[in-house]
Amino acid sequence: MSAEERIGTGARQQLAADLAVRGGRAALEGFHRDRTPTTADDLLDDAGVRIREHLALEIAAAFPDDTVIGREPTPDQRPAGRYSWIVAPGQDSGNFGAHLPGFTVSIGVLHNGMPFVGAVYDPVARWLFTACAGRGAWLNERPLHARPSALSRRSLVALGTPRDAGVPPFIEDWMRRYRLRQFGSTALHLCYVAMGALDLVHDHRATLIDIAGAATVVLEAGGVLTLADGAPAFPPAAASLAGAPFAVLAGNRRSHQDALAELVLR
Repeated sequence: MSAEERIGTGARQQLAADLAVRGGRAALEGFHRDRTPTTADDLLDDAGVRIREHLALEIAAAFPDDTVIGREPTPDQRPAGRYSWIVAPGQDSGNFGAHLPGFTVSIGVLHNGMPFVGAVYDPVARWLFTACAGRGAWLNERPLHARPSALSRRSLVALGTPRDAGVPPFIEDWMRRYRLRQFGSTALHLCYVAMGALDLVHDHRATLIDIAGAATVVLEAGGVLTLADGAPAFPPAAASLAGAPFAVLAGNRRSHQDALAELVLR
């Protein structure tokens, strides 16, 4: 890596963290304002648009050759440069609109389609998850390690809901065998895998926006993130870049292996 690339790596990592925190603080201001249930979704959309546009302008100013992908990617937002920024401005769950904690501002950077930098900020808990390829993952100042542990009756798992087509047998099995946790945010679920709090995450309708910021965090912490059939989640398929949902599976090295083996056997 050249000196210029090293400088760019550090600058992108720092900018992603700074923007996630600043965007999170802006989202928190909207979160604390009085609102009625009938206006919650409108406030969420307005706040998300404002935050996304502000962050995108700062990214473009700092790295004009990089691509910025927003909340609702379209086919013309394919990565045009080596670096692609994926911005999720606090709309990754219904928690914000319901005035519940468990929402994030998430910034992910892909390098040639692969997870490179990630920053996920939970403004209510004031938890900032950050990572850079080859440099490790962190929660605030603490390094993260997803230590291998086999799935057992004590395992904590998060499963995506709702399911319009009904609950598959393997999900019913996991619901009986493991302890369920649901925090309303796929990005947070993945970060909790990185910190060793969740053993397994399965989301049948994740999007690139949901996972891009947390992907580097999981991987740099020693976790595993794939499509639900074990295929690589990155580089993202063209449909994923256009906003199509896909099923993901994440865990530590052992729990992911255990879950994938069960899925393959079915």
